[in-house]
Amino acid sequence: MTEQTGGGARARHVAAFRLTRLALALTCATSSAALYAATDAAAAPASADNTVQLAQATTTLATDAAAAPASTNDTVQLAQTTTTLAADGTALAAAGSAPAGISKATGVVPADTTPTNTAPATPSPAWNQLTPWTQFHGYLRAGEGTSEGHDQACFQLPGAQSKYRLGNECQIYSELEIDQKLYQFSNGMQLSAVGMASLVNDLGYSPTFHGDHGAIRLPQSYVQLTNLPGLDDMRVWIGRIYYRRNDVHINDFFYWNPTGLGAGVENIPIGHGLKLSYAMFREDYIDQPNYATRHDLQLSGVHPNPGGELQFGLSYIPARGSITGSDGLGADTHSGWSFTVQHIQKNLLGGKNKLAFQYGQGPGTGLSYTGTLTDNNQYKSLRFLDAFDWQATRDFSGQLLGLYERDIAPSGGSLTWVSMGIRPVYAITHHIKIQGDIGNDRVTPDNGPTRTLLKASVALTLAMDRSFWSRPELRLFYTYAHWNQAAQAAAAPGDPLSTTGIFGSSRTGSTVGAQVEWWW
Repeated sequence: MTEQTGGGARARHVAAFRLTRLALALTCATSSAALYAATDAAAAPASADNTVQLAQATTTLATDAAAAPASTNDTVQLAQTTTTLAADGTALAAAGSAPAGISKATGVVPADTTPTNTAPATPSPAWNQLTPWTQFHGYLRAGEGTSEGHDQACFQLPGAQSKYRLGNECQIYSELEIDQKLYQFSNGMQLSAVGMASLVNDLGYSPTFHGDHGAIRLPQSYVQLTNLPGLDDMRVWIGRIYYRRNDVHINDFFYWNPTGLGAGVENIPIGHGLKLSYAMFREDYIDQPNYATRHDLQLSGVHPNPGGELQFGLSYIPARGSITGSDGLGADTHSGWSFTVQHIQKNLLGGKNKLAFQYGQGPGTGLSYTGTLTDNNQYKSLRFLDAFDWQATRDFSGQLLGLYERDIAPSGGSLTWVSMGIRPVYAITHHIKIQGDIGNDRVTPDNGPTRTLLKASVALTLAMDRSFWSRPELRLFYTYAHWNQAAQAAAAPGDPLSTTGIFGSSRTGSTVGAQVEWWW
């Protein structure tokens, strides 16, 4: 239900709606602080009574298996249970559907955030240990803002694949994950299951999490075998999974992300510290219009210099026969491929630098995703990216991005995207930070003028610690954006950059608001 009423009633409804969402953000932050305090106070191991109370207060997803080695009947029953679970997870995942306009980007928690000189970003892991075999993880961002008297608007340049996110996110979003151990083998090998539900709702609409402006999805549902004897951190998995994702946090850009529905073997040791990973996928995301097989092969563990690692990735998408196009007619598909080379340098000013080069053709222009299946080898994509996050001192941290992408298409459809941005963070006290970001995107189509967008934000931040990655955070922010006439002309009707958007013919806009962000 949208906020559409008349006169004074509408004003009172909008005000109450915004206050409610802001109260939710403040409550989350306050609860987080209380949780930290409780965690610090509970340094001693929990007593038996506490353990019983905790178990009674939570929902256990699976019954603990017998501690003794499995018999033949147990093994058969376990195999049947695993098969049923994998099938059910696949069916549930495929049943979801993301409505138009809802972003598929759900990766907001950095996958490899191990900067030095930082305190833990969340409380002790013991607090989310629901039972000895069950862990609970998640992510939340929620807030409220106003753009010059209207509902909060967000600024993204037409043709750019991402936007700088500080003070520029127009959704309530949450991920709730349960990690459940199913069986512990006598040799230490472990069978477990992971399930994740995501909830998303556009700001300016009642948080019903369904319809055209919201959704509840199941982005992860898989089973895995880990702790294989003598095989280090190798694992075997099947289902829908967030797989070996690489992103830039300040603009939420997942540049190397072969996530999807499939099966794989990860981190196979092949000698000299090298590890090989292989996965086969049939679907990238839940509402993908056409199934397609995608093979993903990655090699890691190459160390050309102290603190540095090279990673290599190859993706291949074979042709799958004709499909029905958007016009209802049959269309031929083509094979495609892409490769990625990435160098990660750790221990650099207390953080790390990621330098990546990617190239793809045909459906491989998704650069680890599955691109358009009807594209032939005349379609090409090339990307250079450098992202550097630092924790130079106890109080000074941040992240910097430089990106160049060239997308080549026949008949004048080519364009170039260049993006540069920085988010510096300074901790004034242990719990108060000042942070800001400034980002500039430029998109130049071959058959049109260059579009530009400059976006800048500043945020007074209440945090649990001084470091860049410390969460939760409560931010009071101000955002300003300026765009040129070419960007205005290219914007979709109703977009904030368009003449039919809330800023009309003006090519500047601003937002003020509050937001809470937390991962655990």
